[in-house]
Amino acid sequence: KVDLKKYAITKPYLLHVGNAYPSKNLGRLIEAFARIKADDPEFGHQLVFVGKQDSFHLALEKKAAKLNLADSVVFTGFVTDAEMAGLYQGAALYVLPALSEGFGIPGLEAMSYGVPVASSNSTCLPEVYGDAAEFFDGKDIEGMAKAIRLVLDSPERQAELKRLGKARLK
Repeated sequence: KVDLKKYAITKPYLLHVGNAYPSKNLGRLIEAFARIKADDPEFGHQLVFVGKQDSFHLALEKKAAKLNLADSVVFTGFVTDAEMAGLYQGAALYVLPALSEGFGIPGLEAMSYGVPVASSNSTCLPEVYGDAAEFFDGKDIEGMAKAIRLVLDSPERQAELKRLGKARLK
């Protein structure tokens, strides 16, 4: 179980777990999130990053603040395994925008918790996730925003991705 208030998570949220190295493409994810909020001021989600704080995370925090997203983008820092499980379970969507990825374990973890996944179509990710993710071009901020909205705005697509994710894990 996780105490969401401890991390200032007060709304439904998009989740990313892992380090913030440049290849993870999290700056573009923040820009896509900003685009969604600009297009729809009523968009009621937060963007939550889980991972050990380092200089890359600090740069992302500055980017979020510069885009006036400080209240909407949460950086939890390190969390316990129990808290991690709770954060996965509570997520509306797991987003993996990486430009280069070794395997994509966090997306599979999200699927194991019944969370729909939106992922870049980079490197091994289409092969690993198959039909169980909504894919986008990681360099296309608009396309990333559209993929995120497509899943969040469609309970049918969410259910389909959850079902396909469970099947994919087998």
